[in-house]
Amino acid sequence: MSKRTIGSLEIHTFPLPPKDFNPLSASQEELAHHGFPRRPDLVEMPDAAAKWASALRRYPRLEHITPEFTLMKDRPGPNVNIQPNVPIQKGTEGHVDSTSDVWSGSVLYVSKEDRFIWIGGAWTVPHAYQSPSSPGTQYSSVWLGIDGVRESRDVMQAGTETDSDGTCYAWFEWFPANTIQINNFPVSPGDVVHLLLCATKPTTASVFIINLTSMTYTSFSSSAPPGTFLVGNSAEAIVERSTVGGVTSQLPRYGEVFFDDVIAGTVNGLTYPIGLGTPVLMLADDLKTVISTPIFEGDTDALKVSYTGP
Repeated sequence: MSKRTIGSLEIHTFPLPPKDFNPLSASQEELAHHGFPRRPDLVEMPDAAAKWASALRRYPRLEHITPEFTLMKDRPGPNVNIQPNVPIQKGTEGHVDSTSDVWSGSVLYVSKEDRFIWIGGAWTVPHAYQSPSSPGTQYSSVWLGIDGVRESRDVMQAGTETDSDGTCYAWFEWFPANTIQINNFPVSPGDVVHLLLCATKPTTASVFIINLTSMTYTSFSSSAPPGTFLVGNSAEAIVERSTVGGVTSQLPRYGEVFFDDVIAGTVNGLTYPIGLGTPVLMLADDLKTVISTPIFEGDTDALKVSYTGP
């Protein structure tokens, strides 16, 4: 395992496996050594085990790369009007619409007797076009994450960035640390990306990403920022208008983002599909106009988020 410090985070990457490596028949120790998610117990977690096998059955056709990173110094995390890093109004658990000035999507909550430790799912990377709301580049992100609501002061998240100037890349962030771009992981609008984000400990995250369009796989682990730990009180699937240089961007016209097969799991072994979460509508700078809206699909693990601005 290789270790490097990027900003305030300690990032670990894994040795690439031999060419004939088969994760379906590998031991748990071999999976961990080469940066694969742990195989769920088939008896205790049959649904998770089936999803794990379905995802990694593709592995012989994937290009497995060692990730390279760049610290995004102008991306210190969300800049939220309600209060720092708490974009969801309190007391909105369940199917009651909530609003945010930067987030749109669905937020799952869990009781204080439990905590989220993983979230996984897929989405199609959107195209982003300039909206008439302002000149200059407009920035947007699509991500899955844990924490960031109510009493949790961190957000452990990973996703894709799509901007109105054509910029598109994959990234990881553990707020309040800066965003880290994954330089060599190919991402383009229209690609289907599958992500699994796990908290192996309250201060350690593991990230596993497959681009199902380019057939590319990578993984790595990260420490939490100093003094930060995962609370696990919420899990999210979000479209966000990004914060750049401390200023909240205007939202580009991204059309719609379809999240699929998004499920979050807890330390007590429970799983929650994203459709059971609280819908979050994004408001424009006037805090009145809705510019991005989630729509729950028939499948409870699916979610569509649509641009509704000018």
